[in-house]
Parts: sequence; structure tokens; C-alpha cells
Amino acid sequence: MDLDRKDFALLDALQQNASQRLEDLARLVKLAPSSVHERLRRLERERVIRRWTVDVDVAALGLGVVAFVGIRATRPCSELLDSMRKIPSIEELHSVAGGLSMILKVRVANTAALLGLSEQLRQIPGIEQTETTIVLKTQIDRPIALQAPAS
Repeated sequence: MDLDRKDFALLDALQQNASQRLEDLARLVKLAPSSVHERLRRLERERVIRRWTVDVDVAALGLGVVAFVGIRATRPCSELLDSMRKIPSIEELHSVAGGLSMILKVRVANTAALLGLSEQLRQIPGIEQTETTIVLKTQIDRPIALQAPAS
């Protein structure tokens, strides 16, 4: 899909605040609101915009511990996905190259829950070892800066 400067400007603005009104976005890119609406629908159809979401302060909801869990597996990642999808505290799962098979980003209420999750993961057939790193503080949490291609 070919994106122009206006598409990149819309995406960048929406990454900062997805609740902006069409009129404000239209003013930003100097288009009619109906044209902006059509561009956004096209970006959705083409899966450039995958979802509209809310950024929730999960710590305020009781999920104050973030950790990354490295997994060494004896089975392919594709064979472990069904088991992993059943664990709600897994926020992200990445297949990786190197000594690990996967890296998980997890959120739990406390370290006791993290220990329980670790034990749960080790019970999954094919998971050989886990290595957990607890996040003390997230220093940077932002959307990727988008740059329009040079004209």
C-alpha cells in the first residue's frame, strides 16, 4: 500500500491521541473531514490501522508487576501457542533467534503471581526452561515515530 505524507501525518496524530475529532485531523492535513474519514477507513481495510484501543494504566487496576520471561523450548513455538493463548497475563509473545525460543511480556499483580505464572509455564509440555527479568521502571513507552517517505 502506498502511503503519502497526509497518511503518515494522520497516523502520527492518531498514535498520540486516537480520540481526535475528524474535523481536527482534517485541519491538520488540510483535507475535508469526509476525505479524512475515507483515508482512515482505507487504512483500516489495508490493516495499516489494526485496531482502535485505549491505553489503560494497568497498575491502577492492580497489575503492578511487569516482567519479561525468556523461554527455552524443545518444541516449535507454533506448537506452544494454544497453551500460551490461554494465559491472560501474557501481554506479548515473540519468537526470537538465539539461545531463547520465545520472549514473553507479562503483567501480574505481584511477585507471588509471577512465581505462579513461572510454575504454570514450566508445566507446559515442551517448555524446558524459563528466565524471568522483572521491570523496575519503564523509562520510555511511546509509539514509534513515523516518517513520511521523501518526495
